[in-house]
Amino acid sequence: MSGPKISVVFPVYNEEGIIERTIRSYYDELKGRIDFEMIVAEDGSTDKTKSILKRLKRELPIRAYMSDARKGYQKAVIDSLKHPRHGWIFLVDSDYQFEPRDFWKLLPYAGQYDIVLGRKVNRKDPLHRIILSKGFNFLLRLLFNVPYRDMDTGYRLINRKALDAVVNDIHCLKYFTSELVIRAHYQGFRIKEVPVMHFKRKKGSTNVFPIRRIPSVVMEELVGLLKLRMDHKLKK
Repeated sequence: MSGPKISVVFPVYNEEGIIERTIRSYYDELKGRIDFEMIVAEDGSTDKTKSILKRLKRELPIRAYMSDARKGYQKAVIDSLKHPRHGWIFLVDSDYQFEPRDFWKLLPYAGQYDIVLGRKVNRKDPLHRIILSKGFNFLLRLLFNVPYRDMDTGYRLINRKALDAVVNDIHCLKYFTSELVIRAHYQGFRIKEVPVMHFKRKKGSTNVFPIRRIPSVVMEELVGLLKLRMDHKLKK
């Protein structure tokens, strides 16, 4: 097998309806084609996610880390990134809204770039999420003078050097990837966006951005944007 070694990382919370399909689909897609490890970082689920993962650990060569308490999305993602052993991390949301085969669209850019983002094409989320995401990305481009269109994507291939350089500073925004991109950009790391497919959720509803929390999420992100804007580490 040629190419870089890849750590595939799935942060997961309350995904009993889809987590097995997600893990098996990515495992089957990559098996025998590339050297990889598969890591699942569970974040205090209250449904049957834990029991499903315990069973899958006996059936597949995955490493699953369980949490008794809910950490929240950003903290859970950052903690999940302590476990990979390889130099490239393929960090994927666990709700199966991305196509496993699209990994091969990102991989050719490893080496040329430090972070490869899967930019969602024909996004299948509810309208309110699409509008808010577009508005958020517009503000990021306006405030930080960056060219990227989909900085809150859940499909990303990251070089460990870029990750290690910025991960300890991530604390302003609620959603991990956007702040990672901004901080990595300002440190001179090379970032590429690649169009990928996006699916409607097949089971359940989002655990990260429920509609009832839109007002509080918007306020939190506006405050986070101001904090990030004032961060002296982003001053060139």
